[in-house]
Amino acid sequence: MDKVIIASELSLSYPHHEAVINKINFSIESGSFVFITGASGSGKSTLLKSLFGALVPSNGSLVVGGVELNGVSRSKLNLLRRHIGIVFQDYKLVKEWNIEKNIMLPLLINGYVKNVANAQVDKLLKHVRLNHQAGKFPQELSGGEQQRVAMARALAHNPI
Repeated sequence: MDKVIIASELSLSYPHHEAVINKINFSIESGSFVFITGASGSGKSTLLKSLFGALVPSNGSLVVGGVELNGVSRSKLNLLRRHIGIVFQDYKLVKEWNIEKNIMLPLLINGYVKNVANAQVDKLLKHVRLNHQAGKFPQELSGGEQQRVAMARALAHNPI
């Protein structure tokens, strides 16, 4: 299998702070299902931020989808993000959009045609058992339902 993420001697830190993650090595193969666990403050969110380029490595190398994230150009990073699906801790759902449109967001960004996008959203709404809630807004849903919308949105564009 292909390795979609490769970290070599990776260190991550925020400006003016010591390293949160220091010299770690790992790789993740395509098709893997991975859990990131650890105590509060151990660097889980920091690592996830680095995987989509919101935080650049302070040292070492991080390659995601064949793209070296240390010194990556904005345009190349934007192209990579079109192939990544992520669920944020606070879900980042657009409050003014119903859940159907929230799930459609990555499809619109990636230029899917309307009928394909609609079919994918319908499929995902059924998969997360929220097809009966399609027209509701995030604040009208429970926390668990919002989490399922965020999962559907992360999977909508068939990420790597």
